[in-house]
Amino acid sequence: MGANVVFIATYDTKGLESDYIKKRVIANGALCTTIDVGVGGEPTARPDVPLSKLCEGTEFTVESIHRMPRGQAVAAASNLVEQYVDREFRAGRIDAVIGIGGAGGTQIVTQTMRTLPLGLPKLMLSTLASGNTRWYLEDSDIAIMPSIADVAGLNCVTMMIFDRFAALAAKAAQWYSSDFGAHARRLLDRSVLRVGQTMYGTTTKGVTRAREALEAKGYETLVFHASGAGGRAMENLIHDGVIHGVLDMTLAEIGAYLVGGLHNAGPKRLEAAVECKIPMVLVPGAADTIVLPPMDELPDKFKNGRTLNYHNPTMTTMRTNVEENRRIGEFMVEKLKGAGSLAKVLIPRGGLSSIDRPGEIFYLPEANEMLFDTLKQGLAGTGVEVIEDQRHLYDPGFGESATELLDGMMKEFYKK
Repeated sequence: MGANVVFIATYDTKGLESDYIKKRVIANGALCTTIDVGVGGEPTARPDVPLSKLCEGTEFTVESIHRMPRGQAVAAASNLVEQYVDREFRAGRIDAVIGIGGAGGTQIVTQTMRTLPLGLPKLMLSTLASGNTRWYLEDSDIAIMPSIADVAGLNCVTMMIFDRFAALAAKAAQWYSSDFGAHARRLLDRSVLRVGQTMYGTTTKGVTRAREALEAKGYETLVFHASGAGGRAMENLIHDGVIHGVLDMTLAEIGAYLVGGLHNAGPKRLEAAVECKIPMVLVPGAADTIVLPPMDELPDKFKNGRTLNYHNPTMTTMRTNVEENRRIGEFMVEKLKGAGSLAKVLIPRGGLSSIDRPGEIFYLPEANEMLFDTLKQGLAGTGVEVIEDQRHLYDPGFGESATELLDGMMKEFYKK
């Protein structure tokens, strides 16, 4: 039996296009099972799994979904296909999941994709691919591909895009079917301990020194861009047992959550290592930073009285103030107070980022002092050790010191 591509599409509006893509997947050497999630009317072509099949054993019927307001109908179809695909995946009948769509189709398909495990190919052809896709991707490994023209009809542009999409889907499913097993086994292999790290452009040098020191000691390192999605991905992999220790040196996602920045990892940041009871060293690197939109798109509340830095044409960084650093410290204390000796905080008193030092735009020692004092006072008596280092995050030796701290904890915890 060949590799199977499960293809989710709205057959009420995209039946012709879906049938074309299915045939091209098959022509590229894979099987293809189509699922209809169209909520607007009767399908315009015949899917392998109709909407009526998804409704079996549930409170819904095709007719009841068609009578719903569109938003409710999309939500119902999203949940039904998620449940169906989950059963098929657990039965071993899926080697890739693909989908096509506009706003509704992209929502329905990616909701299902986000529930599927890391590594299973997930390819979405969407009219929304050039816009803000964070709601659809979140922290998943979905690959989203622009449709260029709308997914409407067969023409010289759509046929080229559909052919490429189908070829990618078929080859991805074949890779998963034949090669993924070795990767899956390695993810759960504990013969080499793995350390999760976080990094920003303004913490790179310090994090890199720590990474190189960890690797010299035999650890495998997984570095995550602290973009919101990166922090959530690290937390998920901790829960999955892939990561065995944490050297978290970039905490800007906390400020983004509290203040309203782009790189918001949500309210659960820092929870996974505590819940899973693994060693963790925290360095409040980039706690001086909130990432915002470009200068000409800034919300009014950030335009006056704030220190703003032109980071690049697509984003502005804002210096956290004294009150924001107090709130960041309180967030960290709340998350860490149950960790005991499995968590340590290493404070770089010389500065938190490449632009937080004398003469640089983010130098604001009173804001840093508020963060440091909040951590020291809030964690006193909790068992979490707070260590102050006079160096800057970028100073030679600081990253190596953070590594030594975690290495000692790891050796004790894992008895290496």
